[in-house]
Amino acid sequence: MSSAGNLTTKTLHSMSWSTAATVVTAVLQIGYTAVMARLLTPATFGLVALAGVVLRFGSYFSQIGLEQALVQKAEMSEEDVRAAFTSAALLGALCTLALALGAPLATQVFHEPAVVPLVRVMSFGLLVSGLSATALTILRRRMDFRTLAIIETVSYTVAYAGLGIVLAWRGYGVWSLVGASLGQGVLVGMLAYGATRHSLRLYFNWAHYKPLLAYGTRITFTSFLEFITSSLDTLLIGRFLGAALLGIYNRAAMLITLPLYLLTRSVSQVVFPAFSQIQADVAKLRNAYLGSVTLVAAVVLPLGAGVAVAAPVLVRALLGPGWEAAVPVLRILSVAVPLSLITMFAGIVCDARAALRGKINVNLLTLASLGGFFWLLHGYGLMGFAAALVLNEVVRTVLFMRLMHHELDLNYQRLGAAYGPGLLHGAAVGLVLWGLNLGLENWAWPAPAALALLMLGGAIVLGVLMLAWPRPLLRRELHGLLSRLTAGQSSSGKVALVLARYVRFLDRTALLPASYVPDLEPASSLRP
Repeated sequence: MSSAGNLTTKTLHSMSWSTAATVVTAVLQIGYTAVMARLLTPATFGLVALAGVVLRFGSYFSQIGLEQALVQKAEMSEEDVRAAFTSAALLGALCTLALALGAPLATQVFHEPAVVPLVRVMSFGLLVSGLSATALTILRRRMDFRTLAIIETVSYTVAYAGLGIVLAWRGYGVWSLVGASLGQGVLVGMLAYGATRHSLRLYFNWAHYKPLLAYGTRITFTSFLEFITSSLDTLLIGRFLGAALLGIYNRAAMLITLPLYLLTRSVSQVVFPAFSQIQADVAKLRNAYLGSVTLVAAVVLPLGAGVAVAAPVLVRALLGPGWEAAVPVLRILSVAVPLSLITMFAGIVCDARAALRGKINVNLLTLASLGGFFWLLHGYGLMGFAAALVLNEVVRTVLFMRLMHHELDLNYQRLGAAYGPGLLHGAAVGLVLWGLNLGLENWAWPAPAALALLMLGGAIVLGVLMLAWPRPLLRRELHGLLSRLTAGQSSSGKVALVLARYVRFLDRTALLPASYVPDLEPASSLRP
């Protein structure tokens, strides 16, 4: 098989493992959230959210992008691995010490003294992540997502579904969340190192640091801008509205972010190393980018629409009583979060091609616009902050479209068309669930049963639109993806037979005319 064919097969195989881990983790997190929301108060989640902002701030200085630099690097030597481990371990220890000593400064920002001990204890997570970062990076570079899937599932199950819930049940309150977070970090580090056994010897030869730092520091600066943009709502709500309202906002954001983030993360984790391997071939990278956007938008936009319609039932079923204020916030965020996750692929293209200047400019502009929107709408409370995020994501989407227009030589019609199937799916799912919701209000079903029915109805509608009646552009992407998946595979298994029959179904139906997308192969293909 050609090297391009190997890349395609490896990418699809890796994506299947990453997706499987995502599904399992999502189910566990939904159950964990439902239990913890009944054991802890909104203010507890708000305090941990504030401490988490401080920890994320420190994390950008504890690794300075060297892990991404290892993945992006065309060739990786043993010295590169030792240099990355040395920097991550030492910076992790330094940042842990700095946050532990400087934790009292958090009260100047948040006016919440209870955050100080949380930051001090949680800062040890930076040391843990610094020690484990290189092993995880090696696994990602190898595209060994089977091992990563096992590590993620096992660590989450033990730390969160086990340790966290037990601590909360025994009355440890906020420390149950802290213990679960640190416990997972330790387990991930141990399991990842056991799978790689890379050298732990420190290395201080500047010749191997220089190329890694040249890329890594730019990645860190870009990521730091994204961190400020994504954390500005938490900072301002915590400062001006208090920990209780922040807890409500945080849990509402989690309900929409969790399933969509996990879904797209399973793709993005695989896409970055795959994009990096084809970074020099603009035509092939263009196809891969368009395919990723089309397929992901076709799923996340209708999921966002479904969550917006089902928000009251979702909050009652998963968070329980006392969380009603999260419903309107959840509905607004159901627009912002899907757009944010789709534009993520444009950022991955920039990272893979080391074309970071344009990405930095986009992040600076969106940070400025977000600050402006918050200033205009802060008087409307939580709803105003959520609405500001929606407006800012529209701005970000437009700016990244412009960037991809120049970086990949894509016209705006083609960029906009990639969102078309997802917008159609979102309208259909939203309309059907709205009708079902009206009927359920008259029947007064229990919230868990009503949520199950709404999820089933949305899944059926989306499944029919995705598989039985895909729009021409989506049909083209599905055909390209499944053709690569089934090429050269044995057709004796039941799954293989089903896939082969479905590919023939796509062949028999009217495919998108080649003139619609000039000179483009199916975007899901990664071969030359």
